[in-house]
Amino acid sequence: MVRRLAWFLTLAGVVPFILATGALFASDASSVRVPAITALVTYSAVILSFLGGIEWGLAIRDDSGNEASRAIALGLSTVSSLAAWAVLWLPSATWQVGAALGLFVAVWAADQWMASRGLLPAWFVDLRTAISALVSAILALALFRL
Repeated sequence: MVRRLAWFLTLAGVVPFILATGALFASDASSVRVPAITALVTYSAVILSFLGGIEWGLAIRDDSGNEASRAIALGLSTVSSLAAWAVLWLPSATWQVGAALGLFVAVWAADQWMASRGLLPAWFVDLRTAISALVSAILALALFRL
């Protein structure tokens, strides 16, 4: 049941990405584009930070991986959260969305590394791979539209 719920909630979490990107295609009016870009960038930062929190939580478990891999995972989780915050300070929407896209790929790669060290369950890796591909495609569309 938890796995199914995780998939459902994760897919529901994609809706803001779709809506904000859809708004960019729906109108060229700044009254639509500015809030859509703001929503897309801030939501990206929130989700990237959330993913860092997941990595942190998995890294502190004593029953998985080894001490060295868990220590590296803690560092990776912190970097993703700080990088997500830094996205908000980039000088343009193009840089912000592009950086968010790159960070989603980087956090997915960190998850792959963590999985190879026994820190993530296989079903979660499948979930993260599917959702990372979807979010990356949506952000690439948004970047194209900017």
